[in-house]
Amino acid sequence: MNTLTVSLRLAWRALTQNILTSLIAVFTVSLSGGLFLGAWKTKQTVNLAFAQSAGGFDAVLGARGSQLQLVLNALFHLENSPGNLDWSQYETIRSHPGVSEAYPFALGDNYLGYRIVGTTPDLFVHHQWKPGTNYQVHPPGRIFSDHAKEAIVGAQVAAEIGLRLGDRFHPYHGLEYNPDTRHEDIYLVVGLLETTGTPVDQVIWVPLKGVQMMEGHDASSANAISGVLLNLKGSSGLALDVKYNKQGDRATLAWPVPAILSSFFNRFAWMERTIAVLAILMALVGGLIILATLRSTLHERRREFAVLRCMGASRAVVTGSILWQSALISLMGALGSVVLFVVLSLSLSSLIRLQVGVSMGLPVFDKFIFLTCGAILLLGLISAWLPAQKLYRSSLLESLNPHG
Repeated sequence: MNTLTVSLRLAWRALTQNILTSLIAVFTVSLSGGLFLGAWKTKQTVNLAFAQSAGGFDAVLGARGSQLQLVLNALFHLENSPGNLDWSQYETIRSHPGVSEAYPFALGDNYLGYRIVGTTPDLFVHHQWKPGTNYQVHPPGRIFSDHAKEAIVGAQVAAEIGLRLGDRFHPYHGLEYNPDTRHEDIYLVVGLLETTGTPVDQVIWVPLKGVQMMEGHDASSANAISGVLLNLKGSSGLALDVKYNKQGDRATLAWPVPAILSSFFNRFAWMERTIAVLAILMALVGGLIILATLRSTLHERRREFAVLRCMGASRAVVTGSILWQSALISLMGALGSVVLFVVLSLSLSSLIRLQVGVSMGLPVFDKFIFLTCGAILLLGLISAWLPAQKLYRSSLLESLNPHG
């Protein structure tokens, strides 16, 4: 039996004989590695998911106010609308030579807590929410008519509250569900959107006039809209930014959308750094626990190791068993780190999908994850080096002495 096999068997025996201590070490390494991976990978994944969930729009025109609030409200259906625009402002931006697409939208109602957004049928007929992909309606459904009390329902809304083709419902005033604010209008579900993995799935879509002319709404707002979803040509965003944000005072152009989202996530950079520092500290604790585990093993089994050496086992076999024991703990800790990272990623993805409608997809395994696992193994071997060296230098007489 070769040296490698003997060392490995001795290491496995040591692990099973000290199972509780070994499991604590594995758990600590797994926790620190999982948190470290989560801290570094989650922000990258969330940023990418939100950027891909912006519905294929470059910019949003809305009432004077925060660009971030406008983006979150118009594209992710969060926050409240900063105000309204006149219909004339939509016509002006639509006719601008630097604008390739312009879709007005209006909001202010809900159904059982899910937002109702009014827009034009063109959004679902012409717009590509990602390159080469238009919104699709499950057959035999269709897009609503421009002047009818009809609705198409996002996939997540349909799944969670059971709206089906041909169902009828009463909208409720406001963005929060209150049974006392029910409108008398009745809408017919004429289509169910296929899943997109974007906030569109969390919305009930109706004709723009349906929101503007809803029973109980202020008649003076019949020509008002909440904003305009835009796609721009070339560098026209710079000119429009100057026109609306630098020189104008009646509207805000939120552009470019990716940069605005990036600035939003940069606000949480301190949290990412804090978690990373905690993970590194826990990794050091894990290394110390491995060191303590190995020193405890060395103390309890020093006579056994001495007997093995007397029977002809080389020092390489005995010290190798210490290194293998640490490597096995580190390997299981590295695998546990990946498992914890996947669990955390899937849990966060499910939470974001439920609350915001943004799909993060499955965790991506790249070289950073493998480098982290390699670093965990290296840390474990470094932690084992001192006990292994001490064992290598120990004398047989001292190790066999029962009072030593």
